[in-house]
Amino acid sequence: MTIQLPPINLDDPAQYRICAQGRFSPGWLEMLSGEWAIAADSTSQPGATILVGQVVDQAALIGVLEQLYSLGLPLLSIECLPLDADSGCRLTKP
Repeated sequence: MTIQLPPINLDDPAQYRICAQGRFSPGWLEMLSGEWAIAADSTSQPGATILVGQVVDQAALIGVLEQLYSLGLPLLSIECLPLDADSGCRLTKP
């Protein structure tokens, strides 16, 4: 099944699923811009963390990616999700 996303602009809100190598502590969620949760996904790569959340614009997304970089968590993937769609993951908040 292919999901068609409408074109987005740099200043549009969007929802993302980010997979990073390493373990992201739930206590670190408050440092990220936007509303984020750690996703429990049994199909993810061992030793990886999946974050699902919404940002207000692309600048906020860049801020989240910079935070992950500063924590030493290499990016494995990033996916834009429809704002009104289920993320496909069980979200767990601390």
